This record gives sequence, structure tokens and C-alpha cells, in this order.
Amino acid sequence: MRLNCEDLNRIADVRVYVNDVLESSVYNNGRIYFPSRGISNRRIFLDCYGFAELSITLILVDGQECTLNSEYLPILVRREELNNSVEAMARFVYNNQEWLLLNGELKPKKPSGLKENGYRSLATQILLAEEIAAIYESSYGYFKANSRFKLKKMSVIERLERIQYVTQGTLSYTATHPEYLRQVNSTQGIFIGNRVYQPQKTETVQNTRSYDIYENRVILAFLRNMIDSVQSLQGYCCNLLSKIPNDEDYSSEYIYSSFFMFSETRKMIEDGKTQLEKLSEKFTYLWGMYSDILRIPLDQHIVPPRPTAIFLSVPQYNRIFVRIHQWFSFGIYNFSKEHFMLSFIKISALYESYLLAKFLCYFRDRGYSLESSRRCVYPVSKRWKYKNTSVRNTFVLKNGQKRITLYYQPVIFDTDQRSVNGIWLYRNNSISVYAGNEDDCRQGGHYYVPDFLIKIEENGDSQYMIVDAKFSDYSSVRRYYVKDLVFKYLFSISPIEENELVCGLCIMYGKCKSKERLQTAYDKQILGTEIYPFIEIFPLIEGIDSAGQYEKMDRLLKKLL
Repeated sequence: MRLNCEDLNRIADVRVYVNDVLESSVYNNGRIYFPSRGISNRRIFLDCYGFAELSITLILVDGQECTLNSEYLPILVRREELNNSVEAMARFVYNNQEWLLLNGELKPKKPSGLKENGYRSLATQILLAEEIAAIYESSYGYFKANSRFKLKKMSVIERLERIQYVTQGTLSYTATHPEYLRQVNSTQGIFIGNRVYQPQKTETVQNTRSYDIYENRVILAFLRNMIDSVQSLQGYCCNLLSKIPNDEDYSSEYIYSSFFMFSETRKMIEDGKTQLEKLSEKFTYLWGMYSDILRIPLDQHIVPPRPTAIFLSVPQYNRIFVRIHQWFSFGIYNFSKEHFMLSFIKISALYESYLLAKFLCYFRDRGYSLESSRRCVYPVSKRWKYKNTSVRNTFVLKNGQKRITLYYQPVIFDTDQRSVNGIWLYRNNSISVYAGNEDDCRQGGHYYVPDFLIKIEENGDSQYMIVDAKFSDYSSVRRYYVKDLVFKYLFSISPIEENELVCGLCIMYGKCKSKERLQTAYDKQILGTEIYPFIEIFPLIEGIDSAGQYEKMDRLLKKLL
């Protein structure tokens, strides 16, 4: 890599990051080299997938630093089986987001299962909208024939023979409209001289039906509101789709890897958009039908209606009343699931979320019930690189006397911070493996953040296993990552109390095939002996059947349980 800038002499050194991971490099007079054990430079984008962000920190001769960041660069890959596995992994995360966004709450299968502060998705909102449309459609016959009304006295012009009684308005109208007077041969009428006149038409008051009542105004206004809401959701879908890659092909040889990360989300949004288009047409049609039969002014603003006698006692009105309140309780969906999936610019974040959901599904399958989940906000300095997660990061599961706490991106401090989130571990030295990667290394490192920490409690004792996620292959994990991770998580982390024990480290990697097996890093182990703390290298990616995945997890957890 070459730097092109003025005053290269002012640059003493550089640090290069790919997706926030420091790459070992050598700087020499405007050129940056990435040495490997071979004769050629190391390929720093080898483990990238989806997008890559390149960051270069310039260290000047006067000690100042300047960091330059690239845009997100699309990663091109060849057509291979791994792409299908990434697509399946994204699908698994999409379908299991309730673990991360909620308290492991299952998706409702019908609108009656919705809770005011419970699970929300585009699919459940569409489901509720479809049920509302069906109720309006099935109730149309009733409202056409039996809509509730009020009687209203109205002045009308009628023929004289139809007038039942004379009012002051009748006399006034007759006096001011002499053109309707006709001479008659009768003794009753208006005498002018020796002639008698009667009006052919005149004004009278009749009782007429008016459908302009509170309940009907609510029913019509809510129909208009449904049109606006559905079209708003439809527009949001279009906006999201414009940001998602819609074509995998770059050339005959290479394809966009990001397509497979987002294809499942794109499919879900496209399906939702199609359903919303149909709903928009249906609600527009229903709006025209109900407007024709009610013929009342439209209330521009609709709020949850009050429970009147008609809404509570008339079944057709009550069904709509209930659904209106349900719709307002649900609120307009904010596309949190879709935004969550589209936040995975880096494959490492998607792989970590996949492993988190996979761990939780595994524990549930093995008889553990989720006791609680929460998002812990760790008290970190603003100068530190670490940022608290936006999703739940602490999950407590129980099976009989055994309690498992699964931590996602926990902070292990260099002081006793057991009260923060129940982690009885601390960082025991300030030696940094990656200069500038964890925190301010000029003052020494202060914390470590493993991807996962599994704590198992039983009979007053606690055992810990540290898990690190790498979207890489087996050879790269052994070659580039094992020694540094061992230093960070086994050599540099100690328990606070004697009844706490760090049992080992598991490195999970995603570029794998179904035949790859769980392996120890101790490839020179004497037969019949056990080495602790253990170091396991675990292949895990979607596309391998769950039974096979869970069997590997069983073998891993047996080292703790």
C-alpha cells in the first residue's frame, strides 16, 4: 500500500485497521507493508465479507495523530458454497431476533396474541390490517341496510297534497313564491277577491335520517386512517429496498458478497410491500363503498374512540371498535427488525449475532428456560474504544440447580467490578496485544471485551468459558489468532475469588464445511491426558443441520458441565 500526500517526512509511523481490527504492518517512506511468514505480503482483506472499512492512523513526528477513514468498500467473492451459508445465517438471525430485541418472546400467530408492549414486526402489523379489512368487508351489508342514525327535521318543498301540517315556514314560503299559486274551485285556500288560490308546492318540515353520528364518523375516519397508514408503511418499504443490493453479479467471475447478507431481509420487505399494495387497494375500495352509504363529513383526525352505547352493544360496531383500539395500541411498526439486519455492514457483527441466537436456541433445546434477559450498560470511559451494545447482552438461563449466564460483549475490567454485571473476573495486566486496538495504550490497557462469556453456576461454584468469534477458516485461526487470544483471555484474565474458575477458551469460526469437526489447539497432547485450561477451535455456520451443531456444542459444554 502506498501513501500519496505532501510532507511524507512528517509521518513517523502508521497504523492500519480493517473493520476496526489492527493489521500488523511496517511503514517505510510512504509505503505500507503487511509482512507474512511467506515471501509475499499478507492479504489483509482475506477474512472480509460484505463490506470493509479501511482506517489509517498517521502518527506524526511531533506525536500528533490523524485518522483517515474510507467509505464502506464492497467485497467481491467467487461463487461458492459459503455464500449460501451466509444467506442461511442471515435468515436464522432474522427469524430469531426476538431473543435479541425482546425477552425471548415467541411471535404471535394471530392479532389476538399481540401485546401492547410485546413482539412487533411488519408481518404482525399486516396481519392485523388484513383482519380489519376483512371485518369492514363482511360488515358492509349490515351498514348499508342498518347503519345507526338520528332523526333530523329538515325543510323540504313538497306538493300540497303531501303536506300533513302547516308551519310558519309554509306560510312564509307561500307568500314569497306566488308563482306556485294556482286558481282552484274550492272553498279552501287563499281568497283574492272572489277567487280562491292554492299553492302547487310549498315548504314543510319532515323527519329525515341523518347518519352523521359519532360512531359513523369514527368508522369512516378510521378507514381513511388505514389507507394513510398502509401507504406510509409501503413507502417505508420502498425506501429500505432502495438501500439493499438487488443484484449479486459484478462480473462473470465475481459477485457482491453483501447480496447474501441482506437477501433474506430484502425478500421479507418485498413480500411485505406486495401485501401492503393489495391492502392499499382494498382499503381504498372499502373507503369508496362506506362513503357512498354514509354520506357524512370526514373527520381529519382519528383518535381511539370512547366506549359509547352503540360501540358496546351493537356487534358490527363493536368488532370495529375493538380493532381500532388494537391498531392504536400496536402503533405504526418502526421496522426495528429490518434496521437491525441492515446494520450488519461487517460480517463479524452478523456472525456474532448468529452465534448469540444459536447459543440461546441450543440452551432452550437442552431444557434450559430463560429466566431473564437485560441490556447492561457498562461504565466505560469516553476515551475507550468500546461502545455498549444496542441489544440485550446478558441472558440468564436455568435448568434445575444449574444456572447459565450468557454474556455478549462483556467488559472485563482491570479492577474488581463484580457488582456491575456479576462477572467475577478481572484483567490482570496492562500489556496490550494489539497496540491501539483496545484502549489508550500509552497508559496501558484497562479492559478486555470477549465476544461471549459463558458462566455456569452450581453448588456455589462458578466456571467460565470465554468464546471468541472469527469469520475465518481453520488455518487462518490457528495461524493468526490463537496465540494472541490465548494471551488476552487465558493469560491476562483471572478470577476474583477462589471458587471462580476460567476453564478455557473456544474460538468459533464461520468459514467451514459440514465435515469439519471440533478440534483442540493442543495438537501435541499426550494420549489419555487432559490439558486445562482447554483451547477449542469450533466450526459453526448455518447450513449444517441443527442436530450436528448441537452435538458439537454438547461436547464443548461437557468440558464445563
